[in-house]
Amino acid sequence: MPAWTVQVAEDHDERVEAEMLATEAGALIAFSEEGLVLRAWAPGQWRTVRHLEAAEAFRGGAGSRGDVLHWVPRV
Repeated sequence: MPAWTVQVAEDHDERVEAEMLATEAGALIAFSEEGLVLRAWAPGQWRTVRHLEAAEAFRGGAGSRGDVLHWVPRV
C-alpha cells in the first residue's frame, strides 16, 4: 500500500499508508483499497502531503519529491 506523509505543523509530520487521498471541503481523507476511511484531517489541520516512494518509506523520509497536495489557509 502506498505511504504518505502529511505535514500537520511546521515541525511535525504524520505518516499514513493509504491507497488514495482525497480532499473534500478543505478536509483531507485517506482511503484503503476497499474504500474505507483510514484517517481524516480537518480543515486547517494539514498543510502539505507527500507521496513516499518505496525506498523512502523504508528509510522513513520524504526525500526531495515534490508536493502532491498542498493546502493554504485563507487569511
